[in-house]
Amino acid sequence: MTHLKTSFASVCAALSVSSAALAQSSQPGWGATPYSNSYGVGVTFRVWAPNALSVYVPGKFNSWSLSATPLAKEMSNGVWTGVWSADVAMSDITTNQQYKYYIYSTNMVQPWKHDPRSRFVTVDGAGGNDIVYNPTAYNWTGDVAVRPPLEDLAVYELHIGDFYDPRSPNYPSSVPGRFLDATKKLAYVQSLGFSAVEVMPIMDFPGYNSWGYNPAQPFAVDNYAYGGPDAFKTFVLACHEHGLAVLVDVVHNHYGPTDLDMWNFDGWYLAPNEGGIYFYQSDSLCCTSYGSRPDYSTPQVRDYIQDNFTMWLNECHVDGFRWDTPGLMMNATGYCCNPIADAVTLITNINGMIHTNSGAISIAEDVEGDGFDSTWDTSFYQWLTPQLTNTLDSERDLADIAYPLTTDTVFNNQAGFNRVVYLESHDVVGNLNGTNAVRLVTAIDASAPSSYRARKLSTLGAVLTFTAPGVPMIFEGQEMLENQQFDSQRPVDWTKTNTYSYIVRLYHDLINVRRDMQGYTAGLEGAERSVYWEDNANKVLAYRRWSSANTAQDVFVIANCSSNIQSNYSLAFPEAGVWYVQFNSDSTNYGPDYGNIGPATVTALGSPVTGSITIGPYSALILSQTPPTPPPLTPGQTNGVVTISWPNTYGWWVLDSTSALTGSSTTWTQVPSAQYQTNATSFFINPVASSGSVFYRLRSTKP
Repeated sequence: MTHLKTSFASVCAALSVSSAALAQSSQPGWGATPYSNSYGVGVTFRVWAPNALSVYVPGKFNSWSLSATPLAKEMSNGVWTGVWSADVAMSDITTNQQYKYYIYSTNMVQPWKHDPRSRFVTVDGAGGNDIVYNPTAYNWTGDVAVRPPLEDLAVYELHIGDFYDPRSPNYPSSVPGRFLDATKKLAYVQSLGFSAVEVMPIMDFPGYNSWGYNPAQPFAVDNYAYGGPDAFKTFVLACHEHGLAVLVDVVHNHYGPTDLDMWNFDGWYLAPNEGGIYFYQSDSLCCTSYGSRPDYSTPQVRDYIQDNFTMWLNECHVDGFRWDTPGLMMNATGYCCNPIADAVTLITNINGMIHTNSGAISIAEDVEGDGFDSTWDTSFYQWLTPQLTNTLDSERDLADIAYPLTTDTVFNNQAGFNRVVYLESHDVVGNLNGTNAVRLVTAIDASAPSSYRARKLSTLGAVLTFTAPGVPMIFEGQEMLENQQFDSQRPVDWTKTNTYSYIVRLYHDLINVRRDMQGYTAGLEGAERSVYWEDNANKVLAYRRWSSANTAQDVFVIANCSSNIQSNYSLAFPEAGVWYVQFNSDSTNYGPDYGNIGPATVTALGSPVTGSITIGPYSALILSQTPPTPPPLTPGQTNGVVTISWPNTYGWWVLDSTSALTGSSTTWTQVPSAQYQTNATSFFINPVASSGSVFYRLRSTKP
């Protein structure tokens, strides 16, 4: 067998290891766990292989000997537990030492096996090796977990391999982006206003390019393509520094199906399905459409899966999870039928552990309850997208738009933060799901996906998504008008953030409104909802969002789902009084060819209460009764350098200056945006020295 040798500079000379027969371990830890304590210095190896005749650990430290380092049977009250272990004393413990298990059994075809608990592998599959790794050695100094409540959760889904790939900007990319590359774009995600990133699966997978839903080594952060566990921890730390929670997409409904050393791990299996100790063997339970189902009835497999979640939380400091199809874990037939009780218990126990021990977030793809905080509303887009892509306004059905705004479309429950809503996800727009899986702008206008109509209708859909009750999510590139299918070999085209900067700005302002970051739209963080107006003839829809604890903070959303300008249009309002337009998707800030059509305020009167609005084509207004106030403008001085700063969440305010205040005749000049600088919290400028006075103000550019 060929053993791959990595080029780690820290790998030193071969370690001296005792070749005497070893007793079972006296140390804790699974896999390969370095220790340095009163017992000495070395590595504990521990593996579950109940059908093995013997287990050895060849590695660089013993010149890959097949006999030098045996593991001992681990006994409990005189009974063998099925576990093999040993404390291997090393005179100079050096991590990054490579090793692998060599398992003797009566039926073993391939005795060389990856450690199922390995945190670090050189290359997946039979050709690679495991690496001794200290999971507690990473320096987390200063790290603070980010755990936003569900009502303040706004998610940016990304794929590490194509999110930012500076080495292979062209398609197809043979070398994927890596964790450290992705950190360079986190300030951008933060600046948009998101509170979390959801990372598609990063468990070790075969080869360079994959969506990640074919895990080969569930405990190993992918090294070959993405950079390994320390690089991922650096990514998590950087996310936290930018105020972003990290949600990891985890896959435990199946493993593999290829490059899977867990398969027939210790030589035992039952024909014809095989799989061995980690997998169900029977026809009724063994298989999903994606690969073999783990055997949740076996305590050691249940512990293996729960320990995997503990690893992500404790060792990698993640803030939560998105579970890939737990319905396939819980049901033997498809997503709904023949419940697997052991899986239900396992999921409930893991969710209890997640919440009790860490307060982290747990989101399911396809089931509700069982301890999950929220669930993907996988049909939300299926209701809205056909209405947004319909070429005839007359055939656009407002009832089909209103339904997903108030109802969880999968479970037919009242909509709330118990669901995640989106128009694009990896499944919706990914190339592996066929030619019909396309970006929304492409579905609207395939010949011109950046056309006025495509921009208008896609961003109208964004407004509906971010103002519907639920946790809003977008997929990477959606905010920059991406029109290409998601492909793990197609890097995100970051030039589009400049080409469509006005669409990026729309998403920024919309997310800030959704999260009530200016204090004007608290109703969007409430769970209550009601459709207030549904005019299918004129295609005008209006709905109210509020919190039952404070009905005075209502938000009212009005959507024009037609290509016509609705002028002086009268409709019912929730309350009498002045309503302030906090967001208008027809603003010229969001498109040079937009009309800036719409009022700054609406006064609602009468009984029943009505108000009159004007609204642009395919546009939405978001209103509340909280008057907008200018953000604070703060002078400061650091090391002799004077600054003028204001919060970067106020994206629609610009800075003006003047040399003299002369009342209503004062001449204000906008400070060029090229002079703006930004950090994590503020815009600021360094004022130009002047012999006289200079006055500054912030001016809203909202229509």
